[in-house]
Amino acid sequence: MLTLIQKMKNRLFILLTLFSAFCFAQKSKNVDAYRDRIDNNIYRVVATQYAPGYLYSLSFQYEKRIKKSLTLLAQMGTGIDVQHFGNLDNRLNKKNQYAFSAFGSVESRYYFNLAHRIKKEKAVHNFSAFYLSLQEFILSNPFIFVNQTAGNSTQGNIQTFFNLGWQKQYQSIYLHVYGGPSLFKKSFSKYENNKYLDEWQMGIAIGLVL
Repeated sequence: MLTLIQKMKNRLFILLTLFSAFCFAQKSKNVDAYRDRIDNNIYRVVATQYAPGYLYSLSFQYEKRIKKSLTLLAQMGTGIDVQHFGNLDNRLNKKNQYAFSAFGSVESRYYFNLAHRIKKEKAVHNFSAFYLSLQEFILSNPFIFVNQTAGNSTQGNIQTFFNLGWQKQYQSIYLHVYGGPSLFKKSFSKYENNKYLDEWQMGIAIGLVL
């Protein structure tokens, strides 16, 4: 677990280092002509790495502005569960297990520092701010396997998460970091040895705003 958290920290450091270059460029308000713009309807294609585990996804997102600091976000996509298996020789030769699933979620977000950023004349392009959210997440049972069996792959489940997150849009580039505890969870697995669900989630994402 400590190794996994360290890997997530390393990836977060890389993303924040890249983002710092964007922040430096934004000292001139003319760099991003839309830095103060917040659209009522936002569409994105997003790639995400989740923790715990080695879970990756590619999804389509739609975020709808409900009130000044409140939005509703829906997304759907494909998730990939990647696991190392076998002896040391297999792992060194990158022989991994893959399982593909479908997933979707609905999330209500409250951007609690949005008004403060607007008051300070900071960039808020499409809710570039911190938020709290309640997320309902559903994952299907895997439907494609590579070097994997159904009993050993991440199984379908439904969970409710309470998240703290941060997102940033610079021109059409989207960055997102979030995490939080699971408030409710139910596994769809028929395998007794594979019904465990983690007590929390964390994600790092990069995407393109359409």
